[in-house]
Amino acid sequence: MIFDAVLDKVAVWRDRAEVRRQRLQAAEEFVWTWAETVDPDSHEFGAELGCNETNTAANLFRLFHFWNTANQLQKEHQRGPNCNNAEPHPEIVAEDA
Repeated sequence: MIFDAVLDKVAVWRDRAEVRRQRLQAAEEFVWTWAETVDPDSHEFGAELGCNETNTAANLFRLFHFWNTANQLQKEHQRGPNCNNAEPHPEIVAEDA
C-alpha cells in the first residue's frame, strides 16, 4: 500500500516533468520560428500587442538570446498605437550584460 502511494507520487512528478519539458520545447520552437519575423513597423500589418504581451514576448526572446528581436519588438511597441504605458517596460539593452 505504501509502495503504491510512492509509485503514484513518482508518476505525478514524472508527468509534471514531462509537461514542463513540453512547455519549454514549445517556447524554444516559438522563439526560433518567430525571431526572424519581428521587424520595425510590423504593427502596420496587424500586430497589436499590449504592454504586458510585449514585455512577455520580449522577455522570452531575451531568454533565448535574441536581443535584437526583443529590442525591436519593444521599440516598435513603445512608438506604436498600442502602448498606453499600462505597465513599465524593461530597459532596452544591446546584449546580454
